Amino acid sequence: MKTSTQRARFAALRAAGELATCSDAEIWSLLTHADEVRLLAGDRVMEEGRYCSELVIVMEGKLRARSRLVGPGDTCGWNAMWERSTNPVAVTAETDARVLVMSHDQFRAVKALVGPGVVGTVEPCLRSPSLEREARSSLAS
Repeated sequence: MKTSTQRARFAALRAAGELATCSDAEIWSLLTHADEVRLLAGDRVMEEGRYCSELVIVMEGKLRARSRLVGPGDTCGWNAMWERSTNPVAVTAETDARVLVMSHDQFRAVKALVGPGVVGTVEPCLRSPSLEREARSSLAS
């Protein structure tokens, strides 16, 4: 039997655009690879320029990345996790929030499901008119 918490975690993973190609069964299989964390408004989630050690998927609440608010179903750290690189922006909890977090070890399960084709998308925490134009131009060249 699936609990309400499991259903909420499933819904958060299902809402993540990067996981859109996964079947429901594949999303259910990822639940054991994601830890739920509660954040208080003002908590620092990611430091700009520091090594990215986790993927964050927002379940509820809002995070702030630069001038952008990131909400339920949005992710932070997707590209940096794939590339094993640094966080491109600082991310802070704008409101109290619940997030799913995957470490590099846990993220390997995601890599096995989606493959490398999803790398290169512009993460919600990075979206801004100028960054989207930059991403489109780099993809076109």
